[in-house]
Amino acid sequence: MFFSLASARAVRIAAFAAAAAAGISCATVTHAAQQKGGGHAPVRAAPHAPAHPQQMHVNRAPQFRPNRPVTPNVQHFNRPNFEHANPNLPKVNPNIAKPARFGGFQGGLNRGPGRQLASPALMRQGPGFKPAFPAVSMHDRFWPILRDRKFMWIGGARHFFVPVGLLGVAIIGGSYWYPDGYVSIAGPACTGFTPDGCQLEWRNVDFEDGGGEPQCVQYCPQAGPPPAAAAPLPPPPALMQSGTCQATIFADQNFGGLSAPTSENQPALAQTGWQNEISSIQIQSGTWDFFSGDNFSGESLRLTSGQYPQLAPEWTKRIGSFMCVAPGAPGA
Repeated sequence: MFFSLASARAVRIAAFAAAAAAGISCATVTHAAQQKGGGHAPVRAAPHAPAHPQQMHVNRAPQFRPNRPVTPNVQHFNRPNFEHANPNLPKVNPNIAKPARFGGFQGGLNRGPGRQLASPALMRQGPGFKPAFPAVSMHDRFWPILRDRKFMWIGGARHFFVPVGLLGVAIIGGSYWYPDGYVSIAGPACTGFTPDGCQLEWRNVDFEDGGGEPQCVQYCPQAGPPPAAAAPLPPPPALMQSGTCQATIFADQNFGGLSAPTSENQPALAQTGWQNEISSIQIQSGTWDFFSGDNFSGESLRLTSGQYPQLAPEWTKRIGSFMCVAPGAPGA
């Protein structure tokens, strides 16, 4: 019985399928088919690729790129917490003061006519940090302390406080406390103990030429026998609890030029362009001390509520910082 060519091909295809299932090679099946088919030319079959049961072939659309495995050494930046994207980036120095709340200026002060400069006066207290000037640590800040003679400009005249040693030993809480120095800090903050074991007292201090003004004094304990004389502190000056502080500085005399209202202390006018740029001042409320240096250092000028269209030559464009030392009633 002779097979047609089509029938022979069908037989061979069926034989190849059965052989693949049984693990028989294609060459063996082809040889057997040639002998059975009467010597007809063999039908060329497609080469049989070895099976890979763990590999899956997916028909991919040409417009899509296949997913690739994630490389562990490649950084991925689409994370909510981008701080971990690059751990080698420098961290923010915690000793640098944070930007001011308004417009990036210290205490919300409008920009002045001078050049803006960086100042160490805004450096916060940090581990191991010490200022370059004698200071008292209080309320996470450093406040200058003066142990020599201190004077203050009031009403266009310079008045010296009595030397700090002449204030006498004070009896506070049944213990003896020795006057240590005058601290440039506002009245409401002049209270409590310092990390050095001293305490601050807001009190009236006499001038050498008569009169006096409230001032912050640091008292410290001393080892040794009791002092020959000691006395309780005088009653502290009253501070208005519901008072306010408001002042306006001007670049020119008679309240001309650029101006900047403020209700906050200004330790570094260099940062806002106002260092050595103030020529006239309006005090709407409170008592303010103006200093020749930054961070409330140097000579000081005390102004109460009022209009000051012209400052003395010693103070015209020679102010580096200022603070409200005592709040007051508006317009008082």
